[in-house]
Amino acid sequence: MNSTFEITHDRNFLQHFLTTWRTKSISPQMVEILKANSESDPYAAYGYGRWLSLVNPDGNSLKKAQDLLAWAEKQGVVDATAALSRMVYDGRNEYDCARPDVHDSLLGASYNKGSELAQYQLFENLVFGLYGSKKDPDLVADILQKHLEKNPEADPIYYDLLGLALESSDPEAAVKAFRTSLKRGNTESYYCLADHYRKQGDESKACSVAEEGARLGAVNCHRFKAGMNHDDFLSLSPQQQTALHQEIVEGLEYAIARHDTYACFLSGYLLYTGELGFSISYEDALKPLERGCEMGSSECCLLKAVILYENSDALPIQMRESAAYIARTFLQAVRLGDREIFTLDQVAKGFVSGTLCKYDEEIKDLWLSEFIAGHPEEEDTKDTLGVILIYPQGFYYAMDVEEEDTLELDKLAGRIDASGFDIVHFSPILQRITKALCLDKESCHVAMLVDRDGYMKDLPDNMTGTLVYGQSKEIRGTVIFVLEDDKTYNLKPIKGLQRCYLLLELLKAATGNLFRNPTDEELESIGVNDLDGFEEYDDPDYVEDDACSDVNEEDACSDDDEGEACSDVDEGEACPDAGKGEACPEAQVEEPREITVPLENLKEEIKQCNLCIDTLFVILPDIEKFWFKSSSELIYQLGIKGAIEKNIEQHGGYMIDEWLYVDARQIPMDIKSRVRFKTSKES
Repeated sequence: MNSTFEITHDRNFLQHFLTTWRTKSISPQMVEILKANSESDPYAAYGYGRWLSLVNPDGNSLKKAQDLLAWAEKQGVVDATAALSRMVYDGRNEYDCARPDVHDSLLGASYNKGSELAQYQLFENLVFGLYGSKKDPDLVADILQKHLEKNPEADPIYYDLLGLALESSDPEAAVKAFRTSLKRGNTESYYCLADHYRKQGDESKACSVAEEGARLGAVNCHRFKAGMNHDDFLSLSPQQQTALHQEIVEGLEYAIARHDTYACFLSGYLLYTGELGFSISYEDALKPLERGCEMGSSECCLLKAVILYENSDALPIQMRESAAYIARTFLQAVRLGDREIFTLDQVAKGFVSGTLCKYDEEIKDLWLSEFIAGHPEEEDTKDTLGVILIYPQGFYYAMDVEEEDTLELDKLAGRIDASGFDIVHFSPILQRITKALCLDKESCHVAMLVDRDGYMKDLPDNMTGTLVYGQSKEIRGTVIFVLEDDKTYNLKPIKGLQRCYLLLELLKAATGNLFRNPTDEELESIGVNDLDGFEEYDDPDYVEDDACSDVNEEDACSDDDEGEACSDVDEGEACPDAGKGEACPEAQVEEPREITVPLENLKEEIKQCNLCIDTLFVILPDIEKFWFKSSSELIYQLGIKGAIEKNIEQHGGYMIDEWLYVDARQIPMDIKSRVRFKTSKES
């Protein structure tokens, strides 16, 4: 491309920004020209905004890029809409939120308006399966072949794209397409052709093409040898290794200086692993990786997160990062297209541990389903049924059970020498794990069974159980994790070995790895001789469950109070330790009230009452702005949702969804049932 070019309002100008490499290759002089005209010319604003979005020169240019592209879009530059769509998709925007739905809308709108950039991005997405598209290179190859037969003088980038689409299905045709692109002056194709030969196993030919490309200005060819096999490097003589290492270093530095994100990754990777003659240095590795992250590289985000996650102790104190920062970096890698199981696992664990709470809705909507899809159940284990026991000593056991629909609680109680169970139906950790496993879509949730007489028998504390309960009260004895039906509250086993494994992994993440695999001695102490997935063991003697005789084997409580943990405490007299098996005979019973309050006193009354049991009837003025509004709309309109949630938490409850909460007795209720609205006319 020319060093500088005229800012026109047609394809002569827009073609310079059709690919990432073309945009990044714009000369510094041209960047300054675009910048100088970006306040008055929407096409200059588009060009400068697109360059900023890809290069992010100071690491803090994305807001400026978004503003320029948005303004250019409003002025009718349809390619600006396509450029903006990618920033929306991967969360590299001022809202720090990935919105694939908005991306699809923007890209579709710009394509329908004739944007060539949108067309190219759609083809690119189909070739590589990017940005939520299903991979279909054959479709792209068919479209491009027909187009280029009719338009052989078309932009060479389409020959390059055709070659990429044909690589697997027709290697010879792919080479022909790459060479046609080269003849038409597209130096980007040197790397594509060299990489193609490398994939075919012809390293000598691949390096020869890359060297030619480097001489002719292909930036990515300068770092081609940095991707060579380490064993091939070791097969060279010491003198050859030294010379090649220096060539690789210079090539990487050259490419990084010209905004090559993959060069940033390779540099960081080689410093991380110590391959190709590099010395291991986590500190030095993070520097190019950070630059790659600024430019939107998923590979750089992932490796940066891995180094910070696994090698924090080896870094200087000033370079160490918080768990939330590391989890956010894993999330950004996923947003940018990384779908490795390890990366998705880290995002799911960040979700259940609360370190990614700012992104809860995004993760629930987008990434948890991908996390589950990345862990398919094996055919021969998908019908496995079991429950998870975690002992006070800190080890767990995944126990096989036979009941498919409901659990026999007396049999379970016998296994841990319990006289009966209280049930923790809900807690913040249990709800997060439920959502992470997508169990809410199956109308069930994870619940925890607790020995109801743990205090009476002076059992040892169970740190995992205490943290899962989350009410600053100790859980004692062995706890058992099961599934519970959302409607009937019948208890069910966990189905599938993979699901059981994932539940354990998420539970570890949520509790800070409080429990561990058992030792041989610990297995023997609970009557198990081996641990291989689920392993049944002989039933030990157990005490018959003579408590709570009015509850059936499914442990469903009475119809009018099916969400309450079964205990000896009368209704309305539940101890703050409810769900843990300890009655509280001296507890003061607070009677529920119905309070009518005028709108002007509402916020003050919310501070005074107990919304876990009280009901506020709010008298609204009979004016138009309150007409035909639902309770949820009014709660948001009056700005009281946060105050309601704070009130509930102060009185022993907590939110488990947008509107649903549980009180101290684990009874689920809707906050809209606690704050109700009437107009002055109705009252």
